[in-house]
Amino acid sequence: MQVLEINSAEFDFKNSVITIGSFDGIHLGHRRLMEMAKDSAAELNSVSVVLTFHPHPSRIINPDAKIKLITTFEKKIELIEEIGIDYLVYIAFTAEFAGMQPEDFIKNVIVKKLNPVKIIVGHDFGFGVNKSGNIALLDKLSNEIGFKLEVVEPVIIDNQIVSSTLIRRLVVTGKVCAVKRFLGRDYSVHGRVVKGCGRGRQLGYPTANIIPEEELFPKDGVYVTNIGINGKLYDSITNVGSNPTFDDIERRIETYIFDFDENLYDKEIEVFFLERLREEIKFDNINELEERIKKDIELAGLILKRSYKKRHCL
Repeated sequence: MQVLEINSAEFDFKNSVITIGSFDGIHLGHRRLMEMAKDSAAELNSVSVVLTFHPHPSRIINPDAKIKLITTFEKKIELIEEIGIDYLVYIAFTAEFAGMQPEDFIKNVIVKKLNPVKIIVGHDFGFGVNKSGNIALLDKLSNEIGFKLEVVEPVIIDNQIVSSTLIRRLVVTGKVCAVKRFLGRDYSVHGRVVKGCGRGRQLGYPTANIIPEEELFPKDGVYVTNIGINGKLYDSITNVGSNPTFDDIERRIETYIFDFDENLYDKEIEVFFLERLREEIKFDNINELEERIKKDIELAGLILKRSYKKRHCL
């Protein structure tokens, strides 16, 4: 997959099948649009294109909202490439771009740059200044200009529309086991391992401490996790929070990796959140903390032994 900025000189599309959106999270609804674009491109002897925006439009349009993003731009690229899309094209989203009229966006950006034979969008797609462009306008333009338009209904699971907003809500409330049903994968965060206080090692459970690259990470508590290191997964247990037993203030992610004794300092790892075990607790003394860690590890081991089909949310 090639990644191109919209104003790149490398465009040479005779025709394309495009899907357009912010696509934060690349959840199952996003995947449906992208897979349809890929399949349509093959049928129409075209190339498949995902058109997205960087930074996320909300950062420019409504910066006070401080929306927490599900995926970094780099992770978004990785996930889209796995789907098999030919081109990821991104627009540098600015205040000037946000003020573009909807017809100008379609005619001067989409058509002029990407030469679409077909555009595939979600049912609630809006475009142009204040999202004043809607499906009705896009349908009118498709007839005038001569490209096909396909509008896709939302993916509904457990009577809920799959959306980035839903996934954010599940993550921040600690319901990470439920997230997989809508995201299509376990929620994860990336980060570089940094030096901690060394308390875990003193207790006999050395931890990898990371500062996550993602802005969104789960509610404070203890989680059953997998750790991705150099393409390999390891079983683990992870604490999200500020270690109230030691009266710390800084919120962090600390992971104890089972049967692992390598130096990870300054290395990039990925933490996959499978299930939440419990709240973060302030213990009266170190012995109580150590005993609870042992119990947490035992319970995590039992959960990790289950097959995914049998695993249920606690």
